[in-house]
Amino acid sequence: MLVRLLLLLLVLVAFGSSGVALASQRTDKHAEYGFSLEVPTSFEARPVPAEMPGLLAVYAPKDAPKDRRSPVTHALWRITLGSGGRSTADLAVRRWMLDVLQPTRMESVRSVRRRYGRDPIRYEGATLNPEGEEESLFVHAWVGDEDVIVFVGQCETGLLRRESRAFDRTAMSFRFFSEAETEASRQKWTRHYLRTSLPHRDERIEIASAAVDGWSIRDTEHSMILFHGPSDSPVLAQIAKNLVAVRRRFAEDFPPDRPIDALSVVRVCRDRGEYLTYGGNPNTVGYFHPRVQELVLYDARTDASDPMPDDHPTMRTLYHEACHQFLHHTASSMSPHSWYDEGSSEFYAGAVFQSGAVCDIEGLADREAFLRQREVRPRLPKLEALLSMTQEQFYADANVNYSMGYALIRFLRTAEAARIRPEWRSLPKRYFETLRTRWRREAESLALSGLSGAGYEQAVNRSRGAALDAALENVDLEELEAEFLEWLRQGGSNHQ
Repeated sequence: MLVRLLLLLLVLVAFGSSGVALASQRTDKHAEYGFSLEVPTSFEARPVPAEMPGLLAVYAPKDAPKDRRSPVTHALWRITLGSGGRSTADLAVRRWMLDVLQPTRMESVRSVRRRYGRDPIRYEGATLNPEGEEESLFVHAWVGDEDVIVFVGQCETGLLRRESRAFDRTAMSFRFFSEAETEASRQKWTRHYLRTSLPHRDERIEIASAAVDGWSIRDTEHSMILFHGPSDSPVLAQIAKNLVAVRRRFAEDFPPDRPIDALSVVRVCRDRGEYLTYGGNPNTVGYFHPRVQELVLYDARTDASDPMPDDHPTMRTLYHEACHQFLHHTASSMSPHSWYDEGSSEFYAGAVFQSGAVCDIEGLADREAFLRQREVRPRLPKLEALLSMTQEQFYADANVNYSMGYALIRFLRTAEAARIRPEWRSLPKRYFETLRTRWRREAESLALSGLSGAGYEQAVNRSRGAALDAALENVDLEELEAEFLEWLRQGGSNHQ
């Protein structure tokens, strides 16, 4: 009888009241935010999107699908309270949920007792994921005097019964501690960067201190690369080497008129699933986020043991997005017309490397062949229309307009017909330099007169308009268009 009771006790401990096996847990300490919690050992920390203020950490299963968003996530958020302190917490949490989680339904659930001087608030409900499918939400908040730490468990609706116990267990595992422990976590990276002469030391320390386990950091003079993989990975070394080389080429082709005082952050996710969980678009391999100045891409190899050639889609995406990042920094955060921005970036996707330098820029045969297809030719915009397109108009027929923007830049920079006409050959240079100068003047006026949405848009339009006028000065647009289309018809990059 005693043996049977002991066996029953072991079963209850292992499975809990729901009868669902409880996964083993590990303690993760977030010293920089002043707390620790327990997460399933089968979960790993994922990178936190820089454009999501208040998001402290994200966890997902290690075996989550590599080609889609994780079906289960644990996320930690921080909400700063105003002068009302705790008395405003419940309203602050509800407003935050409406703004950030955008629930389709949400209801308050009875919670537990106060712990570590913090009051609990709990909600359960549902939301829609980016694909429009309903997912279940579990929200548990720990309310302090100045802030609220929120745990959010989210999963596909069919997984809720299996995951709810783990959500509750993690929410109840929080332990809050003193500021002295919080400061200690920064000391490692502070000591590391004090031994270097790298610029942007404070920013590097902040980013490195927030990096999650399993991510390696590689620094160059102008960049900081966060790579989900081992620090001795040849792919990481290759990315760093090619990034330095292509940035040197950007500086030659778009010479800055003043020192660039910005750190280029590059994040390389392990696979597509991690990239999508981080916030990447399912139709892309990478993107540059101008507001947070971070370039994000993922390792698109089907076999991680394979080498990654310089013209692999991941590498070509790196060169493309790095061009966006460089133009953003050297043009004082001003985005050019889409034909110039996307056309220039796609042009450099063809970079070829030798001895640590860009030795050539190959043409993108697939882009040029696409424009020559019989069914595509009627969709080609007139050059005058392409040059003045808004971003919305440009993306309305993205395949055609991306390819046209690339082909035009390729023609102006490499074709023999452009080389013998100075007004054509220098068109990209005139455009960019005028844009940069005019935008700085507009930005100074905005700073003096006060920034408004309408005023900002008008300043952007004036800057782009002045740049386009300067680019087309002494240019017969009909003649340019005729030569460009003939170059394309004759084979483009294969017919110089």
